[in-house]
Parts: sequence; C-alpha cells; structure tokens
Amino acid sequence: GIMLRKDDAAFKKVVDAATAALYTSGEAQKIYDKWFTQKIPPKGLNLNTPISAELKNEFAKPTDSPNPDDYK
Repeated sequence: GIMLRKDDAAFKKVVDAATAALYTSGEAQKIYDKWFTQKIPPKGLNLNTPISAELKNEFAKPTDSPNPDDYK
C-alpha cells in the first residue's frame, strides 16, 4: 500500500501516474512473480501464490476507486 496526505492533490496525481505506469508496463507483474511465484533467496522458499484475477485486472486498468466491483 501507499499512504499520502488527503489534501495533496498534486502529489496524488504524481503517485497515481507512477503506479499506473508500473502496472501497465508489465513490471508490476514481474515483481509479483518474483516474490509470490518463484523461489525466494536465500532458502529458496516458494509461496506458490498465483496472481488473482482482481489484481491482474488492476494491472491492466489501474484505478483508485473504493468500489470493489471496479476491480472485477
């Protein structure tokens, strides 16, 4: 998660743009895979947790909506 002040619209716009770029570039999927579907050093533990449909949808169409239906 990311926390920022409610009353800083300019900073929120920068954060939203940066996270949307990360999500839509495919880099977020690579980061997810690194930590949740591959062996994690140093012990080689694999959490074996495939990405959910909701998170995959968020990566494809980023939103900051509080409505859970927007993530389906």
